[in-house]
Amino acid sequence: MMHKDLLLGIDVGTTGTKCSVYDFQGKRVASAYREYPMIHPRPGWTEQDPSRWWDAVCCNLQTIFQSQDIDKNRIAAVGTSSTNAVFLADRQGQPVCNAISLHDQRSGPQVEWLKENIGEERIRDLAANRIANGSFSLPALRWLVENRPDLIKRAHKLMVPCGYVIQKLTGEFTMNRPRMSLTLMADIRTGQWDTEIAEQTGLPARLLPIPCGSAEIVGTVTQWAASMTGLAAGTPVTGGTIDTVAATIGAGAVAEGDFALTIGSSGRLCCIAGQPMEDSRLLNLYGAYDGQYIIVQSTNNACVSLRWFRDTFGSEAARQAQAAGCGIYPYLDRLADTAPAGAGGLIWLPYLAGEQSPVWDTRARGVFYGAGLETDYPSFIRAVLEGVAFSQRHCLEVVLDRAARPDIIPLGGGAANSPLWCRIFADVLGIPVARLRSNETETLGDIIIAAQAMGIREIAPDFGKVLAADGEVFWPDDVRACVYDRQYRVYRELYQALKPVFAGGGEQ
Repeated sequence: MMHKDLLLGIDVGTTGTKCSVYDFQGKRVASAYREYPMIHPRPGWTEQDPSRWWDAVCCNLQTIFQSQDIDKNRIAAVGTSSTNAVFLADRQGQPVCNAISLHDQRSGPQVEWLKENIGEERIRDLAANRIANGSFSLPALRWLVENRPDLIKRAHKLMVPCGYVIQKLTGEFTMNRPRMSLTLMADIRTGQWDTEIAEQTGLPARLLPIPCGSAEIVGTVTQWAASMTGLAAGTPVTGGTIDTVAATIGAGAVAEGDFALTIGSSGRLCCIAGQPMEDSRLLNLYGAYDGQYIIVQSTNNACVSLRWFRDTFGSEAARQAQAAGCGIYPYLDRLADTAPAGAGGLIWLPYLAGEQSPVWDTRARGVFYGAGLETDYPSFIRAVLEGVAFSQRHCLEVVLDRAARPDIIPLGGGAANSPLWCRIFADVLGIPVARLRSNETETLGDIIIAAQAMGIREIAPDFGKVLAADGEVFWPDDVRACVYDRQYRVYRELYQALKPVFAGGGEQ
């Protein structure tokens, strides 16, 4: 191990894949990112092409090894994490269909079928989670059973994004236990499949991959994968985890009662518990470490909201940013900072693809409310940032029904790149927010988990907490907090007022 002094983290996200290399002191020494599109074949449908994930991994790693002066032989292990999506693959690991994303809303009828034929109580006893589409795989899989039985017959295994990357790297078909807990087909306490529920749903048990722990070596990089990626053949690969779990560990939340906030494509407020919490508004995840559960409040459209705004209304801003020699997101941030707290009364409901926690409404949609003749472009940008923060405050209130209020919340993910957004979160939540020294918490969590699998003593399970202690702290401002208290009350009232309007829109 003397020359193996680096670890690689791979995070397959909703809108792009990041690959980062860290040394044993937690310093990121190389990184590459590749973006890809979401696919919307019909209204309410959101898919992804799994081949784009693998292409992104290969391109990123080739960049790291060829352009960033990293010796492949120094990589001690590979850890992976990923967004939430599910698809079917053949015996060679090739997708037989696009992946159905967490933002997809097609399986509302299948949710009702599962409630009637499997039963919410049975699912809750097994998985400690509700039956819903989006976060949970079973409704989407039932949709495939009903609508594409030909794919069920052709398929060898059901797969998730990091499982797909692991299969490409090692040839092994596995699924990590944190991800299994969101299929609704696994016992959250034992981490084993319930084949009876799978088969009642119409899924042959043969489709279920081998369960594995996140901190478990499941295989090594094959010669073929080495030729594709530049990794050294024989490099150990761990079982992977959900991006939420990796981000929580990367933020330093590992002890019972710890909190972490990750604002990437989706928004995730997490706390650590010794047992699942019995509350249908919450998601319960099997942890990366034994005896650990992650209690999650997950919102669908966090940074996705800002990306949507950029893509839909940002062409002129992009030209101005380029002329100013500035990236588009820092430029939007700069514009938003010129608008007052509260965006002049403009409020954004970030429900572009329905919403998960805590409203669990697949029919909800994005809404700007309160625009007037005086409302300018910077106010719209700021309202998007504030609306995402309001969604996390709504989540926090639910968690605080069952957990103690934290003294400080570490913040990671893309939003942590924005000092303005960090200030908004602190003001809206009314709790100090620590911007992590490494806000790329997913890949950092990946390498911390990988270090446990390899027995690397320099990196303890709570290594993220050590790094988080150096983060910049943003303290709530009383004046802005009062503005946001008023805005938040309207935000909550808006959803309740619009709920029957959303419901009248018809199932997507």
